[in-house]
Amino acid sequence: MNNHVKVHQPLNVDLRPQKTQTKLYTVVEKFYLEGKSFESMTIKDLCEKAQISRATFYRHHEEIIQVVEVQLLRTMQHFSLEFDQTILTKESVQRLIILTIQNNPLLFEVIFWSHAENIFLDVVSGEILRIGLLKEISFSDTKFIPNCLARMILSLAAEIHQSGKKFTNDQLVELIQEASQFLQR
Repeated sequence: MNNHVKVHQPLNVDLRPQKTQTKLYTVVEKFYLEGKSFESMTIKDLCEKAQISRATFYRHHEEIIQVVEVQLLRTMQHFSLEFDQTILTKESVQRLIILTIQNNPLLFEVIFWSHAENIFLDVVSGEILRIGLLKEISFSDTKFIPNCLARMILSLAAEIHQSGKKFTNDQLVELIQEASQFLQR
């Protein structure tokens, strides 16, 4: 594995679209927290509450689900920055994944609420494959392994969310290691 290659690639974009995305995503979160269905949200409502024009919305998005997707991509940008600052071991990567889930509980709730699980799987498996390529980690099947890992991360987030418990990072690492040991028996 090549530990010298950095995986974080900063977004070199105008700050205005980032501010617009933050406004839009904040409104999406509010709809979720108010108990409204994702399907009931309209672009008109979203734009009015975010105080942006519909033209601005359509300049960056075609549909509302893309607001969730962009927020996930922003989270993956932060993950890759943290990944570069981590001494890579199996446990440190597990901790980083768990920390990302724990630091973004509302994002994962919105992903489940908006039925964006397939978007999550595409984004995260793509990021796993990209990191693998940059770090010179080869997968015997470049589609199966990243997809499987992305599904495991999504399942872990769902399990944490559905349990209603407040786990520490250490507790979750221990649970993952216990599950891994069970599979190796």
